[in-house]
Amino acid sequence: MEPKKQPPKLNRVTEVLAEKERSQRWLARKLGISANSMNAICQQKAQSLERLFEIAEILGVPVTELINVDYKPPIKPKESA
Repeated sequence: MEPKKQPPKLNRVTEVLAEKERSQRWLARKLGISANSMNAICQQKAQSLERLFEIAEILGVPVTELINVDYKPPIKPKESA
């Protein structure tokens, strides 16, 4: 049985936090949001372009560094009529 393949990530917040040696909890405090909300952002369950701009400013990176340019959404099968 093959392991379940992870869907491609749209944002790179987790990776950039690791590069900056910062935690999700630290960023959540800076943003004034709960740790659960921050986790939802990092796990791709909550996406907000406005929030990505805030995160980029706090981390001192361009917003383009937080976006995975290689992201391709999963293709959903077409429903038959």
